[in-house]
Amino acid sequence: MRLSLLLLVACACPAKKPVQQGGGSAVPSVSTATTCDGVKPRVEQLYRAEAEAKEPKRVDEAVADNTQMVMNDCAKDPAKTVPCLAKAATVSELEKDCLIPLDDEGTEAK
Repeated sequence: MRLSLLLLVACACPAKKPVQQGGGSAVPSVSTATTCDGVKPRVEQLYRAEAEAKEPKRVDEAVADNTQMVMNDCAKDPAKTVPCLAKAATVSELEKDCLIPLDDEGTEAK
């Protein structure tokens, strides 16, 4: 299963060189990214791998929704968010360390 997912991910973005991360997924290297648009391919790939495993019937929608959420947060403070997104190895790490925390109602916590 892991090898199949790795091959699927590697074939999905042939123009980008994948980098093997600790979680076993291939994600585009964005270590030199300086803008939100520069880290967007990595964010999309992380969410695609998660959606293929958890929500296979709505992968494109889940990827688009989650990526837009991250790009909205990134636009608010790119100097802080871009480096964090560039080094995040998993969706869990990305959401925990890089995004604006939400309260119980789903709005930005103060």
